Amino acid sequence: MPAQRDGLGERIGIGRTAEVFAWRRGQIIKLLRPGFPDQLGEAEAAIAALVSASGLAAPRFVGTRRADGRLGLVFARVDGPSMLDRLTARPWLVDSNARRFAALHAQMHAAPATGLPDYTASLRRAIEHAAGVLGATRRDAALRRTERLAAGTTVCHGDMHPGNVIMAGSGPIVIDWVTAGAGPPEADLARTLFLLTGGTIPDAFPRFQRALITVLRRRFAQVYLRTYRRLHGVDERQLQLWRLPVLAARLGENVEGERDGLLARIDAELAGPGA
Repeated sequence: MPAQRDGLGERIGIGRTAEVFAWRRGQIIKLLRPGFPDQLGEAEAAIAALVSASGLAAPRFVGTRRADGRLGLVFARVDGPSMLDRLTARPWLVDSNARRFAALHAQMHAAPATGLPDYTASLRRAIEHAAGVLGATRRDAALRRTERLAAGTTVCHGDMHPGNVIMAGSGPIVIDWVTAGAGPPEADLARTLFLLTGGTIPDAFPRFQRALITVLRRRFAQVYLRTYRRLHGVDERQLQLWRLPVLAARLGENVEGERDGLLARIDAELAGPGA
């Protein structure tokens, strides 16, 4: 893994754990932010290699490098707006984008997840992480529900939403596979439906864009789910039951502004017929 300190180009993205820079021609490098251990990047690299080799609509993984003293993951560069940006720029195309999004997710859930980590186990860890906010009763109920449900062996993205789909010239590409795993499609579907209808819209978006997203996402979710059902099929009972673990796990992410709403949704699930 050769070191390179001076090859970084323009910074083109930043997240909680990593920064993304232009790298060599046609490539980007995703560098861990200072203070995050190499193990975090190494785990993501293992997932990236498997996903890249799977034939799914994902960026081509090149390998790992060190730059600026930090571990980085190198990918082929994918240029284009996100599906979320495309939606807010052309809201009249909401139905066609939702159908395309559903097709991407259905394709993903038809692929075997050989070698990927256990997605259900990652949900259990997230629920345990949220125990301080959930309280013992909610935590135990969410964990019991998870144990009762089928584990599954298909590719689950873990964070599938329009902001993670790049509308490249060659076709849509799904990014940010760090939470990917082998699991039941209904768990991944439940997570996406929450992100589409209940997830907080980041304040980084301008006010007018957040208002437009609020209006569009309900329609998007309806068309997405209807199309997904047609393309892949859904075990409706499993989808209903996976909502509780998915909501409890989301609480462990400590997303600003979501805590009270999530607790209310979790309590509604506990009071429902699947309790």
